Amino acid sequence: MINNDNGQYIEEYEEGNNIHVKVRILAHIDWNKSTKTRYYVVMQNGDSFSGQEISSSNVTRTKDVEYSKTAVWTVDLSLGNVKADKIQICIFDDDGKGIFGYGFWEANGVDKDGNRNTDKTYPYVMCSPIIGWNNVTNFNQSLKDGIFYVGRNTTLTMNAPKLQDSNVGKFDNSILNNAGESHFFGQNVVNNEIRTTYEITTDVTKLDGIVDGLASSDTNKYGLDTVLTYEIPSDNLKIPLSYGGLKAISLSAEALDNASINTKDYLESSFVDKVTGDLGTGHTLTYSWFYSTSDNINDLKKVSTEFTNNKDRKADGTLGTDWMTLSAKDDFTQYLEKQALAGKKIYLMMKVYVDGQLSTLTNPILVQIQTPTLKVPDKIDFGTIPAKDIYNGGSFESLTKDSDKLSLSIPDTSKSTWKVTSSIKENDDNSITKINGQLNILGKNLSATPIEVASISKHGLVDLPLNAKVSFRGVSQSFNP
Repeated sequence: MINNDNGQYIEEYEEGNNIHVKVRILAHIDWNKSTKTRYYVVMQNGDSFSGQEISSSNVTRTKDVEYSKTAVWTVDLSLGNVKADKIQICIFDDDGKGIFGYGFWEANGVDKDGNRNTDKTYPYVMCSPIIGWNNVTNFNQSLKDGIFYVGRNTTLTMNAPKLQDSNVGKFDNSILNNAGESHFFGQNVVNNEIRTTYEITTDVTKLDGIVDGLASSDTNKYGLDTVLTYEIPSDNLKIPLSYGGLKAISLSAEALDNASINTKDYLESSFVDKVTGDLGTGHTLTYSWFYSTSDNINDLKKVSTEFTNNKDRKADGTLGTDWMTLSAKDDFTQYLEKQALAGKKIYLMMKVYVDGQLSTLTNPILVQIQTPTLKVPDKIDFGTIPAKDIYNGGSFESLTKDSDKLSLSIPDTSKSTWKVTSSIKENDDNSITKINGQLNILGKNLSATPIEVASISKHGLVDLPLNAKVSFRGVSQSFNP
């Protein structure tokens, strides 16, 4: 039923709530004159088989190509909403019961001894190959590993019929979808089961320089999750993929002070192996790192060009052999820290070249250099303290003590115990010490010398109530306002 030379493929399409299958068969040149044609669908669910007849009113047969006594016919069958893992179309016609009628030959089936005249396994029956239906299988091993990168052509083979749309595979990421195409490539039969193949192509130039919409901030997962979906009328074949191979970097300034960071730990080894295996045979694969900031997220700049010091950083190198490092002493890492302190986001992406030509990219990632941050109230309000209380002495709490607090954000990657110190300027004209006062925060009296008011060992967001008090020492004589 399949003839690649003439494009006679088995197809599937949807019309309203009905799913159609088109099959091509070679039959009598006047087959449409037969009145004994009957149509069936055989269904398989797991190990169970069943079947049902398809009304001729739900079937259209069209003559495509005529020969001397036979013709290629397209049979369009409306299957409604058949539910099955796999199906097989069977057509029966015994019109004339021989070569002089309009029906099929008696020996159309599989014979055991090669003698078509003695073994009539399925007399007068034409059967399609087995078709994947509500449980379509993906046979492509390179997509089954879940690793996907841009710039490489690959194929997808499934046991479903050909789809009528031209570009049928869709990524759930609009940017990836814009860079990729999926077109029908061919169809054949293996062990009486249909195999339809699509070619998937991606254009690396359409993703070059794009960060927004592709950047990953996940520090636990390599690559960017995406799903390639084939909208098959009888089933949706969804293929989960990981694009790009790079996971986000999150580390503390303290960690950088203690040891350099190797980007090898953030690039999936199987991604590198796949790229080098596919593209590196007989070629030299090199890489360069690029960065951008949230100020202009898609303005990627080459690290080695913008930061020329510390060449040992290996911002350029041979893929799989060289690895860029980040350490506290190099100028690029110091730039990353300054951007983090300024509240800006930094993104990294690696570009891979084959013999000097851009061939693929990693996904862009967010780089987070975490530094401890401390927030204090704009003011501490003690209200209006009468002069007699200042003269006679007393202790007064902040009127807003419920909201007066220190907020500290300690990086989760930090291993240190953090300390908060505070002091008061005695030489300040507004200092309460000029009027015999003392400020107390977190249970500690402040002085001109910095004093430790808190020690924090846990990470994350830490809120400390200030418990602010101001005290005045009285004088010896009484005061009458």
